[in-house]
Amino acid sequence: MMLINCLKLSKLAFMSFFFMILVSCDSITSSNQDRLIARAENHYLYLSDLERNLKSFTSVEDSLIKATNYINNWAREKLLFEKSLINLPQEKISDLSNLVDAYKNNLFINAYREFVLKSTMESFDTTSIINSFYEANKENFLLKEPIFRVRYISFPLDNVVRKQITRRFKRYNVEDVKFLDSLSFQFSSYFLSDTIWLNEIEVGEQLNNLNQKQKELFLNSPNYFEVKDSLDIYLFKLAERLERGNIAPISYVENTIRDILFNQKKLELLRSFDNDVLQDAIKSKKFEKY
Repeated sequence: MMLINCLKLSKLAFMSFFFMILVSCDSITSSNQDRLIARAENHYLYLSDLERNLKSFTSVEDSLIKATNYINNWAREKLLFEKSLINLPQEKISDLSNLVDAYKNNLFINAYREFVLKSTMESFDTTSIINSFYEANKENFLLKEPIFRVRYISFPLDNVVRKQITRRFKRYNVEDVKFLDSLSFQFSSYFLSDTIWLNEIEVGEQLNNLNQKQKELFLNSPNYFEVKDSLDIYLFKLAERLERGNIAPISYVENTIRDILFNQKKLELLRSFDNDVLQDAIKSKKFEKY
């Protein structure tokens, strides 16, 4: 019984000590000091390392468990690493060190290449480049499926301006667009971006209030389409349909063209990047062969 009580007291004391460490974090940070938590051979773990890796605790006991596990895992990793340096053959250590260096170099080089590529692309007038590419390659952008421009809204049947909403939705001039946009908070759902081209699957996702037969009827007719249920009225309009085999509008393939141009530029960069770096280093005397 006495042993159990001692263990409880020890646990409570350790938890209290750890809690004191946690609440003192702000004062330690503000005074630019750090507290040593553990040592494993020549490796040291500080309070700031613990804070950085253990962001949130649900309780003091939870923090104690997580911190203890983290410290033990950290020590185990460092001790095993030190033992590997002592017990592995020197040739194996050398091979592994070379692999680590090569991997580190590749990470930095690839990150730098991506950074330069992104900066280079941002400096170009991409709109002009995309338009030029599209005009020169139109025949390569034939539609493999029909695409559509649609709009729809739904709103409660008892809406006081129901007739005006319907009339403006059908006509849809500049003033009508402004009017409907001002009332969008009254709509149960809506999609008024009828300048955007969608394929049949994307249209189906927008028209989830129609059954399959209604969708087929709507998509094969350019006319106004209306459906009601017990609560809402649904207004649909097929603004335009473009059949399979036609040249795709530039807005529909813009992202595809952008990816093509980006990959082309990436290949050009990769072909010249390494050589340019070498030549620049030779000119600036940062690289010399003896």
